[in-house]
Amino acid sequence: MFPKQFRIHAVLILAVLFMIFFPLITEKPDKEKAEKATATALEFLYLIDAGKYAESWQSAATLMQEKVTQKEWVEKLTKARELSGALVEREEQNASYSTTAKDSPDGEYILLTFESRFKNAESVDEYVTVMLDDQVWRVAGYFIQ
Repeated sequence: MFPKQFRIHAVLILAVLFMIFFPLITEKPDKEKAEKATATALEFLYLIDAGKYAESWQSAATLMQEKVTQKEWVEKLTKARELSGALVEREEQNASYSTTAKDSPDGEYILLTFESRFKNAESVDEYVTVMLDDQVWRVAGYFIQ
């Protein structure tokens, strides 16, 4: 085991790790919120899959529209989809709930993770952040990895 003088360090490290990761694991949205957020995300993704990039931006949360212009959004998605090709398959993997988001005001956020496959990209993770914006669930972020 650990020498006696290092045991307190091990306990403190474990406690800190627990405090960091436990909320991430347990912050699941309630069923109704998760269903609404998932429906919103899928509608948004459908617009992107159909090449309706400007419409997807218009349907997004004000927060996203303030961070990226419609022109930038359309240009970035056009390039990304030219590289990845058409969607072949998408499956939701995870949903997590938070009342905070980096560089964003406090509110209600649900991060949805999708495992996707495209014609030219076999394994892609899509992250869609949905937020409660003016009492309506809207997409506040979309990232591909």
